[in-house]
Amino acid sequence: AQWGYALALFEDGDFTAAAEALEALLQEPDAAAPATADSLVAPLDIPDAAAFTLGRARAALGDHTAAIEAFRAYAEANPDMAAYVQPLIADAYMALGDTNAAITALEAATEGAAQRFVVVENRGRLAGLLLERGDTAGAIAQYDAIRDVARTEATKGQMTYLAGLAEQQAGNTAAAQARFLDAITDYPRAAESHAALVALVEAGVPVDEYQRGVINFYAGAYQLGIDALRRAIAAAPETYTKDAHLFIAWSYEELGDVTSALAELDALAEFEPARALFERGEMLSRAGRVAEALAAYDEFVAEYPDAAETAAVQWTAAQLADGAGASAAAGSADAAERYVALADAFPFDGNTPAALYRAAELTAATDVDAAVALWQRLAEQYPANDNGAAALFHLLRLADTGEVEGLDAAALRQQVSTLTPSNYFALRAIDFAAGDEPFSATGEMVLPDDAADGRAAAETWLRERLVAAGVVPPEALGALSAGLAAEPGRLIGEKLWQLGLYEAAKAELETVRESYADDPVANYQMALYFQELGLFRSSIVAAASLLQQVGATVFDAPRFLGRLAYPAHYADLILPLAKRYGYDPRLQFALVRQESLFESIARSSAAAQGLSQVIPDTGAWIAQRLAWPDFTNEDLFKPYVGLNFGAFYLSEQLRAFDGHVHAALAAYNAGPGNAARWYETAGGNHDRFFDTVDFTETRLYIERIYEGFNAYRHLYGVRD
Repeated sequence: AQWGYALALFEDGDFTAAAEALEALLQEPDAAAPATADSLVAPLDIPDAAAFTLGRARAALGDHTAAIEAFRAYAEANPDMAAYVQPLIADAYMALGDTNAAITALEAATEGAAQRFVVVENRGRLAGLLLERGDTAGAIAQYDAIRDVARTEATKGQMTYLAGLAEQQAGNTAAAQARFLDAITDYPRAAESHAALVALVEAGVPVDEYQRGVINFYAGAYQLGIDALRRAIAAAPETYTKDAHLFIAWSYEELGDVTSALAELDALAEFEPARALFERGEMLSRAGRVAEALAAYDEFVAEYPDAAETAAVQWTAAQLADGAGASAAAGSADAAERYVALADAFPFDGNTPAALYRAAELTAATDVDAAVALWQRLAEQYPANDNGAAALFHLLRLADTGEVEGLDAAALRQQVSTLTPSNYFALRAIDFAAGDEPFSATGEMVLPDDAADGRAAAETWLRERLVAAGVVPPEALGALSAGLAAEPGRLIGEKLWQLGLYEAAKAELETVRESYADDPVANYQMALYFQELGLFRSSIVAAASLLQQVGATVFDAPRFLGRLAYPAHYADLILPLAKRYGYDPRLQFALVRQESLFESIARSSAAAQGLSQVIPDTGAWIAQRLAWPDFTNEDLFKPYVGLNFGAFYLSEQLRAFDGHVHAALAAYNAGPGNAARWYETAGGNHDRFFDTVDFTETRLYIERIYEGFNAYRHLYGVRD
């Protein structure tokens, strides 16, 4: 409690009071968190955590000497945290004007394990300070180390160029130019590689003209690139790299000269006719010359029917025809024929189910019987596919209305009973066949009395599945394996999490999860571990991966495993909110899972925040409506606030659309205006509304929450 109070003071910005509380805590003789039986998470070392946070508080107060003292105490007890604590020590030394001591601290930081972004940041800082001190060799060593750990061409190219600049600063001209040549040869897409090219050209260093042209293309210097590539072709007319024609063509296209670009593709066709033909179709499509593009694609399919790319070319051509002819019957018919041709020629291609479904949609306006035949073909041949289930659901709806003769509703219902409830359309078909309204449930949501209920039986089931898949499970299936237990990233991430540095902790722990993503045993162990730690997003991802790897869904796996993938976190907040606003709590659980995977620190690219992913403007509006005291935007990251605001906004949309859940969810995702537009067109029917939604993201959003609601209905519908 004392630790939590001190940390809360620190997070609230009261650094003086926090420092006093932390100093008092460090005087406690036995300040250690109690261990929990069978815990996967180590107990919090309160003195260590207090020392680290005391260092942060003192630094915030400007007492950098005392901050260094506290950080060093933590570092001595936690040498594995060097990559995180030593940079803080370096910051304090820099504030004191002691650059040499800061360098020493950063050198210690580079010795510690960390995920690569932290490694890059620490080494980059160190390189900069070393350069300022005149230690170019030391800086270059850091740039090389970053290049070696980096994964992107952009970073690798940048580091190679910076190493060249450092050599240049040291007066090592030949070494600098060698680095610049490495940059333009190995990393042509990196922005700094163009600067390396300029430096070489200005110094009069010979540069391969082809490489020069490629660099200029990626830098947007298109005419310079064309000139260089022309020189490359002229210099070696028999042996030049034939891709030169492609880069020239792309450069002309960027300059707006499509005629010259197409002529250059004709030159490429002398050497690589298939590639040139494909690129012609792509270029014409980008230029909006649809008929010519389709002709190029058709020629490719006719000339190269067995090429690996042919199915993709047919799919691309069909989509192009579809988009171009959406308002014309002839264009729609052409697109439909193209989709069916793809399905006939490539029945096992991944796009074939979608092609058949779209062909049926395009055909239905003029030939219902032909469309029904396509839906039937799709439902019979691809029942496990989303589009196959969608086709069957569509047929069932037609049979129910009696609009189409010859459809056997009883036979279709029997076919529905064989579906795996693994996607929106399968679940809708199952509910529809049973006469259940969308987003409806019988009985209240029931939470297990003990979260561990059913675990033993679930592990027995899982063990059998693993053995059947050729995996030898360990004796203690739910305990961390020796490898996972010893993972530096796990140990570091756990400590960061306990220190309240959640984003840094998540980055470390996600790196570990990703490295074990193909291991079903590890996924089970990580699902348990992350749930106990409180990193709910990673726990859910690991659990979902596990179910997929053992070929199960939440509907046929033991409920204990299903509840790992669809947990009921924050039930103490969500259940009362659902009761207050009068909706099924399973709806809010499904919404929060879709929005944030129960991660309270989640932030989207659109600035949506917290568990309910409320955007700032909406948050301010809700705060005004609720008369929420002292609201600030950052409050949305607090579970109590985020869930209250999300519940209010959801209830407002349900009220606005007369309890129509599809419309309310559409409003939550795409805004009330768009939802009203779709609602006006479709009326109160949920399925017609879904068919009307023309935002792909919103359709997917509704699908995922419907899937989630059904999962929660199954997992929390009756007591085990």
